[in-house]
Amino acid sequence: MPQGPSFWFDTRIYLAVTTVLVLIIGYYNLYAAALGVVLLYMLYLYGRERYSARQREVKNYLETMGRCVDTAAAQVFNKLPLAIVIIDDQGSIHWRNNLLTEWVTEPVELGQSLLKIWPTLPLEKIVGKDGQIKFSVGMRHYEIIYRVAEPTALTALYLSDVTEFEADKEAGNRIQTVLAYIQIDNYSDALTGLTESQRTAILGEVNRMLAEWMTELDGHLKKYTEDTYIAVVTRYALDRLMTGDKFEILDRIRGIQAGNKIPVTLSIGAATGENSMAELGQRAQAGLDLALSRGGDQAAVNISGKVQFFGGKAKAVEKNTRVKARIVAQAIRELIDQADSIVVMGHTGEDFDSLGAALGVAKMVRHMGKQVKIVVSQPGMAIDKLSELLLDYEEYRDLFISPMQAGLLVNPRALVFVVDTHRPELAAAPDVLARAERTVIIDHHRRAETIIANTLLVYLEPSASSTSELVTELLGYFDDKIELNRLEASALYAGLVVDTKNFAVQTGVRTFEAASYLRRSGADPTLVRHLFRVDFETMKSRAAIIENTEMPHDGVVIAVCPVDIKNAQVAAAQTADMLLTIEGVRVSFVLFNIEDGIGISARSTGDLNVQVIMEQLGGGGHQSVAGAKIKNMDAKAVKAKLIEIVDSYMKESATHESNSAARSEKTR
Repeated sequence: MPQGPSFWFDTRIYLAVTTVLVLIIGYYNLYAAALGVVLLYMLYLYGRERYSARQREVKNYLETMGRCVDTAAAQVFNKLPLAIVIIDDQGSIHWRNNLLTEWVTEPVELGQSLLKIWPTLPLEKIVGKDGQIKFSVGMRHYEIIYRVAEPTALTALYLSDVTEFEADKEAGNRIQTVLAYIQIDNYSDALTGLTESQRTAILGEVNRMLAEWMTELDGHLKKYTEDTYIAVVTRYALDRLMTGDKFEILDRIRGIQAGNKIPVTLSIGAATGENSMAELGQRAQAGLDLALSRGGDQAAVNISGKVQFFGGKAKAVEKNTRVKARIVAQAIRELIDQADSIVVMGHTGEDFDSLGAALGVAKMVRHMGKQVKIVVSQPGMAIDKLSELLLDYEEYRDLFISPMQAGLLVNPRALVFVVDTHRPELAAAPDVLARAERTVIIDHHRRAETIIANTLLVYLEPSASSTSELVTELLGYFDDKIELNRLEASALYAGLVVDTKNFAVQTGVRTFEAASYLRRSGADPTLVRHLFRVDFETMKSRAAIIENTEMPHDGVVIAVCPVDIKNAQVAAAQTADMLLTIEGVRVSFVLFNIEDGIGISARSTGDLNVQVIMEQLGGGGHQSVAGAKIKNMDAKAVKAKLIEIVDSYMKESATHESNSAARSEKTR
């Protein structure tokens, strides 16, 4: 359509040209010119009328188009597959489209708070920001893209209903492949001394139980060595195991009675959520290795890189063979020979087991004519007492150094020994470990998910009573000519005493053999008793802690260390040991203040696994001795969380015990 202004401009040009022609005609003939003027005026009136008519048509056209666009825009906004809401910083609704009202059962009014509709909406993460978030309401799932509506203080929310997508995703996850390696972790020990018929009966019972278990899970099981199986199940079946019976198959297998009274135990490594079957197999094998290194009788489940543990109720079976100790001793000898500088460290807040083991390793190094230093995290009772005794031995007077001094000794050829821990965050000098390229770990704790990197050798034996026991055995194989002095033997002996609670917990034949070796080497029980003596203030501190003790369950006590207690960590550990001497107490927890949170010392008589409990709080340790450090929480909150975890653990233990009893009764 021609535009009005342009058309009228062209018409005026024509009229001007015609006027000029009429004037020229008038010069020759006035009558003809008069007639031309009349015609020109009529033409002008006609052109003006046509211009007005076209102007009205253009205006009507634009108005019609505007109304259509507004109507279409309103319909588009209201019929978008997105719900659009504009809110202020208080969550009050300033505008919304109609789709939002279809998603909720209540009427949505302007000025109403969005939290009234969705109380669980994390409003503080949304208002005044740009981003994306997912949240659920009942059975519905929503995805929100939120943008700041500048220059106002309003926030625009674009909501999508992703319920179907999440349902499809969940369905995909339910059929996701889970690969598991299953191993009888004490195969040779459980079958030792049995007749062929007994061996066949036990293995047949294990095979039957595993086959029935796989049938319950709709999975596939294949035995590929005499003590190892491979299983394939779905993620849905794995979720049932993790949230339901918590891998009760471990308890079922442990209930099989062998002729030599040693229960059969399983270790399981399962993995899912990887991009390829090759990665899945590697993760499952790593999970099995992790379960075995933690003492066996447990399952390590790796889901997209995150490991969870189940089971671990049975005590680690003491190994009768010492072949590994002999091989490790010779390997350590070669590593020491190749190193330029050597540093030994234990865990932060060193105890006598950590220090005794460190002195034992230092003895190996000095026997080979090399210099060695022991890194200590901070002054403490154990360090102070040993330091006083070291003054009598000139070669040991400068043995202990700080983490800062240790940093100057670390170079590419340096060898770092870590004893009584394998977790980098618990080491006496984590910064030194981060720089070290050659590390040896000697530890008796069950392996945690995190472990020190750059390790040349890992000697991890959860069946051992203490790291001092392991180091004592290594000394015996290191060199026949090695001789311990009175202080070295007594320090290692003190390590045995402290971790076995005077040979009452986690002791085996090898523990007493190590103690016998140390006594022959000059260990002095009187000197050890001197190391464990405490002053009057410490005894008062223990009494103050015991006064704040509660028993939330039969056999479980929890104490809170007062804020003004000096050396709270040491006092808490000692008090946790003392509480186990009370009649009927099976497990004790003592909470104490640390610089940025709360620490826990946990002890058990062996009936309950405190390591499993502490791992749920980010800690770890051994079945009977464990601990944790929780940052940014107060004692009241940590205590409530601990009681909640203990409640769950006790209920689970009671369920498994009742199930085992029922199965035993059924088989009679």
